[in-house]
Amino acid sequence: MKRVINYYNTLAREYDRIYRNMEYMRAVEYKVVKNEIKKDYLILDVGCGTGEHLVYLRDFNTVGLDISIEMARRARDKSGKFVVVGDGQHLPFKSRSFHCVISFFGALNHGDIERVFKEIRRVLVKGGIFIFTVANLYDLKWIVKSLLRRGWRDTLKAMKRRRGDIRKVIDGRRIKVNTRFYSLGEVENLLRKHNFHIKYTFATSITNSPLDNLLYKTFLKYLGGYIGAVAVKK
Repeated sequence: MKRVINYYNTLAREYDRIYRNMEYMRAVEYKVVKNEIKKDYLILDVGCGTGEHLVYLRDFNTVGLDISIEMARRARDKSGKFVVVGDGQHLPFKSRSFHCVISFFGALNHGDIERVFKEIRRVLVKGGIFIFTVANLYDLKWIVKSLLRRGWRDTLKAMKRRRGDIRKVIDGRRIKVNTRFYSLGEVENLLRKHNFHIKYTFATSITNSPLDNLLYKTFLKYLGGYIGAVAVKK
């Protein structure tokens, strides 16, 4: 995970600028969270980044966690919330500590997702809610761009690998991190395997427009940039 840490430590200084135009994706995330949480919940944000969701949930009892110390510092300063530097594969919390765990925008795409699911299940109370998104293998926008740029053979090869790189240039320095992609079927199977009840699945960044607020639970979710679920610990 050292490469992941180094990548996000470097990215942290430009993260908010690079991802400033994500309002439609955030709108769906916020809508789902608002519909599912209650005022008395203790909420953990795994992979909190610079703290966008901690700010949104400022009136709730929330704790942030990020593997990057630079991301964690910015999240703390921006939100005023308690933020821990840690790895989702080894959560530094007692079992049955949280009523809800959230994780958005592909924070779960870098590590052993099965280990993360086990840990999230462990720290949730019985009946606790897990809300998350991961990068979608069948992201229609990416597929179209890849077909135009690479052709169908290389696009199919990339999809078969289910892995890729995220690349950025920060202060003239090229940085990259490996990432893993999932289908909605895989997400559902992982949740069932780890004894979660799936309340519903959804997607963000389907059209990258206000329409996503209407489409996020329709059949078009299979083609969204990020796919996820609202799941309940049995």
